[in-house]
Amino acid sequence: MTDSSLHSKGKLADVFAKINMSELPAMSAHVQELLALTSSKRSANYDDLAKIILKDFSLTHKVLQFANSAYYALGQKVSTVSMAVAVLGFDTVRDLALGIVLFDDFIQAGVNTEEISDLLGRSFLSALLARSIAESRYLKVLPEEAFICGLMRNLGKIIACIYLPVIYRSIKEKVGEGVSEEEAAMSLLDGLTYAGVGREVAIFWNMTESVIRCMEPDPAVPEEDYDVERYLHCIVDFSNRYVDCLWFQQNIEPLMGKYGYPLSLDEEEAVEMLIVATQASETIFDSIRPGILKFDFRKRLEEIQAGSALESSVVRRKSVDDFWKEINTMVKGAFRLNDFFPLLLDALCFGVGVDRAVFAMLQSRGDSKVLVGQLGRGDIAPDQLKKFRVEFSRSTPNLVQKSLIMCKDIALAPDKVDSLPDELQFLVEQRTVYLFPVCLKGKGIALLYLDRSREKPRLANDQVQNVRKLRDFAQQAIEMKSKKE
Repeated sequence: MTDSSLHSKGKLADVFAKINMSELPAMSAHVQELLALTSSKRSANYDDLAKIILKDFSLTHKVLQFANSAYYALGQKVSTVSMAVAVLGFDTVRDLALGIVLFDDFIQAGVNTEEISDLLGRSFLSALLARSIAESRYLKVLPEEAFICGLMRNLGKIIACIYLPVIYRSIKEKVGEGVSEEEAAMSLLDGLTYAGVGREVAIFWNMTESVIRCMEPDPAVPEEDYDVERYLHCIVDFSNRYVDCLWFQQNIEPLMGKYGYPLSLDEEEAVEMLIVATQASETIFDSIRPGILKFDFRKRLEEIQAGSALESSVVRRKSVDDFWKEINTMVKGAFRLNDFFPLLLDALCFGVGVDRAVFAMLQSRGDSKVLVGQLGRGDIAPDQLKKFRVEFSRSTPNLVQKSLIMCKDIALAPDKVDSLPDELQFLVEQRTVYLFPVCLKGKGIALLYLDRSREKPRLANDQVQNVRKLRDFAQQAIEMKSKKE
């Protein structure tokens, strides 16, 4: 054992001596194995993950139940763990399995109370929301890392709830009297906060530096575009505090005021993401413990969503010229791409007048390439954006691939959209579809996907010219930022 690990263990022992715990919380073998896969993802493979899951019949059943849930709507029966990993991806299944076994461990470790259920439910919702934000922002934060950090954010509070119920209730009473949670915890835990307890447990469990760092509340917002660690920290902090604000019906304006601009996130989009996360959580928690999530939380989300829809009508009244002036003003200063592209998509949807707009980036995965949806505006749900993926073929290029290779704009009438790749058929039915590639030095690097319902007329020439003008500005923005890197 290294000096560092001895120091961490001694430090943790001091922590639990202060709070009168006689023994440390243990992890099941499955949790330890899945955490090992998390830290050594590059060397792990599908078979390693499947073997761990298959050791436990209950875990196998829950993973398959989730894979076949309406949340994914895959259109095919997932009957084996190997198939679930192949269809959903290594990271998704690993994170899912880790969440299930961790929560199983926590529930079995303490009294099965509603308090524990609430804490675990909020943690999983926060993790799924953090992943959605990481997937949909123009950032380099890994979605699976955002999920795990979001899931473990409240580790200290969960441990206090399970292992120190008397102290935990006393802290809640102080908070109810108007004392801040941090001050209440420090007064009853000999100077320790929930985050401090969580960090020490995470160190003892040999979790990643990212997980440990993200337990600290209220981080500073990033000052640089590629401060990935701080963006990750902010995503996790926002997701957990946002879920708590809605859960307890608290004012979210200060939270949106801090994180809305840095994360290019408005309340309407956050609520949509959280509704999808809630649906996914219900599938998992019904198998772990039925009824773990409160139905009135779903109702609260739907009420907020309805209110946000009314407010967003103000955005829809802006003309393309209004958006054009706003974009011009932005790029003249020190702008960020993750601020630029949401505004660009708003201009396409609410200025030009398309029903849906998606910005997708071309990503390299080893020897293969895949076009992945990054941001969406208009009549597109977060789960639809998540499924926006087009694999590139070396032998028989599909139509989307040809558009990017030749840097050629393509328009397809509703009766021609079946020529698009199979991966997009769920999105394009009964739509007029437009593909506008974003190219640098003659090479396609991204795509603007636009569509309209078949009941609406095709884009007029002036509308097409406005789209091209905005697309060209996107190319310039990317080039400007790449030169500064």
